[in-house]
Amino acid sequence: MSLFGTLGTATGGMSANELALQTSSHNIANTNTDGYSRQRVHLETQLPYHMAGVGEIGTGVKASSVDRIVDSFVQSQVRTANGTYNNYTQKSDVLGQLESLFNEPSNNGVISQMNTMFDNWTNLANNPDMATAKTLVVQNSSTLTNSINQLANNMDKLSDNTLTSITKNALDFNSKISQLADVNKQIFTASVGGTSPNDLLDRRDTLLKDLSGITDIGATFDANGRATVTLSGQTVLDGSDPTKQPLTMAVVKDADNVYAATSDVNTTTALATTNTQVGQVVLVDASGQATGPVGSDGQIKGLQAAMGDIATRRGQLNDLAYQIGKQINSALAPSNGQQQFYTLPGKTDASSKFTTYDANYDYAQNLKVNADLVNNAQTLKVGADSTSPAGDGTLAFNIARLANTKDDEGLTFSDHYNTMVTQNGIVKQQADNKSSAQLALLNQLEYKNEAVSGVSINEEMSDVIRFQQGFQANARIISVVSEMLDTLINRTGV
Repeated sequence: MSLFGTLGTATGGMSANELALQTSSHNIANTNTDGYSRQRVHLETQLPYHMAGVGEIGTGVKASSVDRIVDSFVQSQVRTANGTYNNYTQKSDVLGQLESLFNEPSNNGVISQMNTMFDNWTNLANNPDMATAKTLVVQNSSTLTNSINQLANNMDKLSDNTLTSITKNALDFNSKISQLADVNKQIFTASVGGTSPNDLLDRRDTLLKDLSGITDIGATFDANGRATVTLSGQTVLDGSDPTKQPLTMAVVKDADNVYAATSDVNTTTALATTNTQVGQVVLVDASGQATGPVGSDGQIKGLQAAMGDIATRRGQLNDLAYQIGKQINSALAPSNGQQQFYTLPGKTDASSKFTTYDANYDYAQNLKVNADLVNNAQTLKVGADSTSPAGDGTLAFNIARLANTKDDEGLTFSDHYNTMVTQNGIVKQQADNKSSAQLALLNQLEYKNEAVSGVSINEEMSDVIRFQQGFQANARIISVVSEMLDTLINRTGV
């Protein structure tokens, strides 16, 4: 091997160490970059040449690739844990808001107002001809119905806000799928050009993690690193076919309309779907055809579960309002005739609504004390019948006893409301516990992923010194060879 061969070997060593030093610099610069995976230059020996009588002679080093240091299995686990964590976190957050609406226990909550109302009926039973006693019954009964009306209205608003949050998540999902499709194209362009698109692959993995927080996705990768995303067994993004448009998410508003979730959270489009459950997510293809419901984890699932819980509590409140109206109206009927204590404003068939429960009617939103009684409480009669003498408070006494009367389920009015509040508290606590447990698991996986892919400043600085010395040593060889060539050419006369 000639001196020129040695010169080439040293030059290659300088280039390899320079590239490794540049990669360490890139790692250090991205120490605090979210989603960045550290990179390493893979060095390997050059092909040797054979010298007769001697054997294989080395020809130096070459940088064969710049590799991302990742553990794809851990990253997959992180995505799964991230989806479950976001599911319970979102559910807990919404149920926490519902808990604050109940405002129990408190001095001005529904239960306190209900107790005050029944105390007023007891006072009226003892003083049936006292004008103040009748006024207190009517006014405090109105206060109770106003609270029930307001609670129902606030629960509806919370449900609507939750639906908007689902649509925002769908909008975010569609945006990130579009970004991922663009990243796939860039990855392919870089890969076929013979380079390793490490930073693009980091961007791909970050988008996949974000998507996993929204809903339960599956991800596979082709030989070039392009991601294919599936959801509930359906291919949302086909990484191997860039000409195929990704599916988009839409959120069901009713049987014939969905929130498109492609430009904002309010735009609806007429789209018939077999699924009529409000808040459910469907996928829409390029031709506008909707699929069945999708998703089993992530923020969307947590919000959907919370909407279901709100609907359950709303139904319980509706039933409570119906029972209050029905039983008190029935108790007062013997002496008040057609004048009902509780009415449903705007309903000509209000009396029949209290006779048979109408599952499609909103009692909690509409229950009111009769306006005639509010204007003149003295027309209220509480005697056993219309011919009862003054001082008869039989019906008021019967209503006062309703406070402690148990129904077929063994529950009083207060018990029913307490059950609503308690059930919500239990479900929220379960969500809190699962969220905390999942956060601990997610943190553990994140630490594990960071241990593999994270940048260590100490390690990088050690590498900087190592590659610097390697570069300088190879530069010194070049200097020595240069002196040897000078001797050979200029001093030997060759």
